[in-house]
Amino acid sequence: MNNVYPAPAKVNLHLAVTGVTDDGYHTLDTSFVYVDVGDSLCIKLSERLQVHCSDATLSGEKNLVYQVLAAFRQKYEVSQGLDVFIDKKLPAMAGLGGGSSDAATALWVANQLWSVACSLEELINFSVRFGADIPCFLYGRASQAYGIGEKLSVYQGAIPERNIVLAWPGEGVSTAAAFSYFDQNKFHALTDEKTVATVRARSGAVSFDLGYNDLEISAAALCSPLLAMLTTMKEKSERAWMSGSGSACVAVCHSSEEAYALAKELQKHKLATWIHVGYFLPKHPLLACKIGA
Repeated sequence: MNNVYPAPAKVNLHLAVTGVTDDGYHTLDTSFVYVDVGDSLCIKLSERLQVHCSDATLSGEKNLVYQVLAAFRQKYEVSQGLDVFIDKKLPAMAGLGGGSSDAATALWVANQLWSVACSLEELINFSVRFGADIPCFLYGRASQAYGIGEKLSVYQGAIPERNIVLAWPGEGVSTAAAFSYFDQNKFHALTDEKTVATVRARSGAVSFDLGYNDLEISAAALCSPLLAMLTTMKEKSERAWMSGSGSACVAVCHSSEEAYALAKELQKHKLATWIHVGYFLPKHPLLACKIGA
């Protein structure tokens, strides 16, 4: 029986801030693709719900996986539990969606093991209040997202079929801090001077260049190791940018030789503490798994 399920990293192919909702959430125009690296979850039916993690500090009820499953279980009056063990591979506060990916995989599997049979739309609507990145993992394929991340459609752009280098400088950037810094600095024209006077974004574009990220300048200002790492990645690759609100960055390389040379450069100069050389995945690897079989 297969009890181990993938929870891949994601990279934002672009990210534009377009406004703020009445309750303070930022609205986005962004796109997501998965990467061939991530956490894995061992999930088994149990009498009660419990979540453990290879990083013991993330075990228990404080884990996002536990919170999402507990709420899902209560909403649909499920009597069974789950025994979940998360093998963490992705760094925290990196913009790779690690915790959200874990939660999405757990919810996806629980929906089937508990025979709740929610539709994809129902799962997305249920999950978004726990994290704006969870829907993009549930969607199952490279996607375009609007709103606070819950309005999804299939990504229509070209996904680079190249070797990539994914790297993290060893220091995270708080999502709240990145957005706050962005709000307070005049990097872009005002989105709407009448209704959102503090939020600045390039909101009139029909499409955005690969790697465009409204939060990159903010995150780099808050995290000098990120700036040093990203500068080298841009110099040594075809194109490089920051994912999400940071601090992980991705570089698209012309060849595997270029990718491994860049990884070696980052390691040699101690610009990154976590590095992965791989490629983008247009579909979530969980789609190829048989749940509980």
